[in-house]
Amino acid sequence: MPRILALVLIAIVALTVLSFTTHILFSPWLLVAIGILVWIKFRPRRSRQ
Repeated sequence: MPRILALVLIAIVALTVLSFTTHILFSPWLLVAIGILVWIKFRPRRSRQ
């Protein structure tokens, strides 16, 4: 019985951590920040001629 309870508790904690991680990972503000950084890094440079 204690082994089953421990497995259930570990599963609940793992799901909580996973859902929190995906929430942070796919947060709109984080995606906007990454998009701005990528745009700044890879934007076309003006040629000085």
